[in-house]
Amino acid sequence: MLVIKILIGVAIIFALYVGATRFNQHCSARFGHAFFTKRAFYATLTALAFIVAGNLWRDSSIQSHGDTLNGVVLMLIGVTIACVMIVANIRRTNIQYGIGGSVVQLGLFFLLAWIALPLLMIGVVCQFLAIISAKPVYVVNR
Repeated sequence: MLVIKILIGVAIIFALYVGATRFNQHCSARFGHAFFTKRAFYATLTALAFIVAGNLWRDSSIQSHGDTLNGVVLMLIGVTIACVMIVANIRRTNIQYGIGGSVVQLGLFFLLAWIALPLLMIGVVCQFLAIISAKPVYVVNR
């Protein structure tokens, strides 16, 4: 049973990949606009980071009976980034492809960003620790 679940998961991931690639190629040929790019992923990652940080800030402010406005402002910045992406996609394509592609783009990229954000943070901490523990290098032959 576990093997069947793994195969179904792999098949779903492969189908999403093929579908996104074909949709991206179709939109690129028809409109000259690709939905699934690094720039779009980084914008989605930024929007998700603002939304998550704002939600954490708002929750901690609620627990300490503080001002929740700062967290709400951060969440609004994240939502604004996502809305700007949607409007840009609609302007570069038509309304149907823009809305449909934006929904798929944000859905897939939010899922990938949700997985990648903790990994990026772990990578940053590891690099910071590596920089701190590095030994100084002296130039001998000048």
